[in-house]
Amino acid sequence: MRKYKTVKVEEEKLSKVICDFCGKKFDETVVECRGFGQIKVEFGYPSNYDGDVYKAEICDDCFLKLFKKKLRLEYNYMTGERHELI
Repeated sequence: MRKYKTVKVEEEKLSKVICDFCGKKFDETVVECRGFGQIKVEFGYPSNYDGDVYKAEICDDCFLKLFKKKLRLEYNYMTGERHELI
């Protein structure tokens, strides 16, 4: 026989995202930009940063200004569409 009891479990919920480049905020009440993403950079051997992984939150505006023309689009995770990397 199994007996169960109800247990209250605390969850961690994202409450705010702040762009690490310009400081714009995005939360339930403050929307200073259209949206956010996350930049992730991994370095390998023989880099001076070998093994280091860097992450940063970035707003759409900063992504467009700083990275859009410099990064290659690999795929769209929502559509599954893959892009040829040149």
